[in-house]
Amino acid sequence: MALNIVKYSAEQGSFSATKNNVDIHLPANSGVYDLSKSYINVNVTLNETAAGDADAVYASSLKFNEGTSNDVVPPTNAVVVKHCDFISQSRGSIERIRHVDALRANLAIYEKDKSYLKEDKNVFKSAKTEQVFSKNGANELYNVGSVGSRVRPQDIRVDLKDLFGFGVVEQYDTSKFGNTKIHLQCNFDKLEVGGTITDAIPWALAVRTGVAGTYGAFASTAVNAGGGDEFTITSTAAYNVLEDIPFHTNQLLTVTFTNSAGGGPNTEDCRISEIVHNADGKVELTFATKIATVAAGQHLNTISVVQKASTTSSVTINKVELVAYRTEDQSGPGEIQFLSYSTESDSVPGATSLNKQYYLPPNTLNAIVMTPNSIYSRETNAITKYRFTLNNKATTNRDIEIKSGLHYDQLLKSFINMGLKLNNLDEAFINDDELQTADNSRVQAAILATPVPVSQNMTQMGLEITAGGAMSGNILIFSQRMSKV
Repeated sequence: MALNIVKYSAEQGSFSATKNNVDIHLPANSGVYDLSKSYINVNVTLNETAAGDADAVYASSLKFNEGTSNDVVPPTNAVVVKHCDFISQSRGSIERIRHVDALRANLAIYEKDKSYLKEDKNVFKSAKTEQVFSKNGANELYNVGSVGSRVRPQDIRVDLKDLFGFGVVEQYDTSKFGNTKIHLQCNFDKLEVGGTITDAIPWALAVRTGVAGTYGAFASTAVNAGGGDEFTITSTAAYNVLEDIPFHTNQLLTVTFTNSAGGGPNTEDCRISEIVHNADGKVELTFATKIATVAAGQHLNTISVVQKASTTSSVTINKVELVAYRTEDQSGPGEIQFLSYSTESDSVPGATSLNKQYYLPPNTLNAIVMTPNSIYSRETNAITKYRFTLNNKATTNRDIEIKSGLHYDQLLKSFINMGLKLNNLDEAFINDDELQTADNSRVQAAILATPVPVSQNMTQMGLEITAGGAMSGNILIFSQRMSKV
């Protein structure tokens, strides 16, 4: 089946932290679309500027500041969207999900395996690797040569199927459903500029264990017999592979040095114009401006470098568009069944236990409970045990302790019933402020879930929770249900 790509821009002309509403229309009678391949594309530019050098380029990466867990790497790009609506001209509201960011982020740590989360296969790629830093950000960086690194825009791709249950539909016929509106309320206020190369990291750290030389240490320059300006320095450490090099052209460094004639230490801010990776593995940096001027017979010594911190940083949202895949089918079905979610939000009392009743809508297949302070259902005052009742009947013969066999059995039953694969039982987000080999490189989290017998009537769900300390924040109850339009 051949596909044609069609792009539809958002109605809004500008976006910011406060201008966060997005409305995109699929025109009526414009064809049949494969929603499972279509996605929302948010194009951004990461701005970092340095006082005194407008040409400086940083290893900028996109960071998502959730509010209470600022160092967590989002496991899905869907966190960019807070609420979403899919509205048909002829059928009305097809799907409306509140707090879709919490739903998709917390499910993702169970759906995606460890290698996926560790390798950061989404757009938020600032997590440290075993090399203590990452340069997999937005900008075009050159570790060797004289081609200048440059700032470039970055795309955030959010698949429709990662937002809507209806997003899996492969034949959406606009002649039957009419003009279609996708409305999003986005978390643009949570987008920030991040990066693991800073004015403090990784310069004092050893390039490799057991090998002399830190990232920031450089050898003394050769004696300048005739005197003159010094532009080039050579690292003391050898780099086996280019990916280990923390330098790039147009990077602004603060060079600290002393002059063999005495005095100092002195500092000078210099931007790299060329990088040479020598045969012995050492790196030779040449700067656009001089480090210092030395007299005849003198040289520079005790040389070290750190990256010059940027003075300002911001995220510019350039545009938002729907990238729609249009098929060559002449028509699609006029009636579609799909799995959707409805959301109920409740506040958590400042106590160590909770015992409340909730009502799930008709045709509910599964209930998923999350306890986010903002988005991530992480353990602040950790839940120690819980229990469900459905229409006053207990789903288990005892309390379910977190991380027990019964807890995982409950999750497995729910995921099977949701039609999802349970790939990861770590129940943790990645902490991008720690090496991935560190004990605290994971932020523990937990969701509670139970299958629900299908009923045409509402189901009364009892929820009992016991925590290790006074709870706070919100509870979100997501009811997965069968819908038809």
